[in-house]
Amino acid sequence: RGSLIDISSNSGADRPTTDTAYTVTAEDKAAFQQLLTDIQSAWSAQDLTGLRRCLTPEMLSYFSTAMAEDNSRGVQNHVEGVELLKGDVREAWSEDTTDYATVDLRWNARDYTVSTTIPRGEPGYLVEGSDETSTESGEVWTFMRVREGRWLLSAIQQ
Repeated sequence: RGSLIDISSNSGADRPTTDTAYTVTAEDKAAFQQLLTDIQSAWSAQDLTGLRRCLTPEMLSYFSTAMAEDNSRGVQNHVEGVELLKGDVREAWSEDTTDYATVDLRWNARDYTVSTTIPRGEPGYLVEGSDETSTESGEVWTFMRVREGRWLLSAIQQ
């Protein structure tokens, strides 16, 4: 299955001169696509260990806090059946031994929130969204990696 991430806009032109442009490879694009799926799956399963493999410590804290807030409200968000529609690299650059890439991601998924206190099938169980119908979503994700390391999600702009 090919990647849908487009690297045509791969430019570090607006970066400070101490940074260098980084050229995103096909392997990088495949990693970004896999991270989108892995992160959404781990989020849906409330799997902090799974998220830890995909996120910087700052992003893990962000996801962990959002999960705790949902838990305190008695709800759980699910993002399932993720299908990447488009991924445009906005910019990619290197600083010292760290590479960065900011990617505009658009995907289809079933994105819904359920009650953790009301049984499935009962009125009020489905709080928001649809567990049957996919909707399109988009966010700008910034990935980082220490040279030769694994890519991690380091920032999200919604």
